[in-house]
Amino acid sequence: MSAAAPRHPEPFPGSGLLHPVVLGAVVLLLLNDHVFKARWPSWWTGKLSDVAGLAMFPVLLQALWEKARARTGREFHPSRAVLVACVVLTGLCFSAIKVSADAGRAWQWALGTLQWPARAVWALLTGHPTPRVALVAHTVDATDLFTLPALLVALAVGWRRAGDS
Repeated sequence: MSAAAPRHPEPFPGSGLLHPVVLGAVVLLLLNDHVFKARWPSWWTGKLSDVAGLAMFPVLLQALWEKARARTGREFHPSRAVLVACVVLTGLCFSAIKVSADAGRAWQWALGTLQWPARAVWALLTGHPTPRVALVAHTVDATDLFTLPALLVALAVGWRRAGDS
């Protein structure tokens, strides 16, 4: 009697974020941005953040799409078309902010605005005044485009997940 091939758990909306590679990319991004860059600032720590972000961000976009779609009550199946759209959108936006100062400034404001609620809650809990939206650090650097192949990591993770269902 032969052993059956191991079956992956049934995907659910947003489950791509639980893939070990994606979780590892998130941990690496957080460690790099909050520890490594401060202790060992260099060209490499900048590129490391880009690689980690590109490996996980399309999967995050796909998860947001899946969760929004699930709220409409539609039947769920991971979509390779949505994955590819998320990878392409991430690549285009990343490229824009790396070569355009205006796009980079828009990114600084957008991410700063997304971070503001957490900063405001922290200020409230620690008895500090409510902070203003703070621009995030960003450098326009066309050499960061060399990290775009990291999008293939997100594509591989999501492609397999869509094929397993």
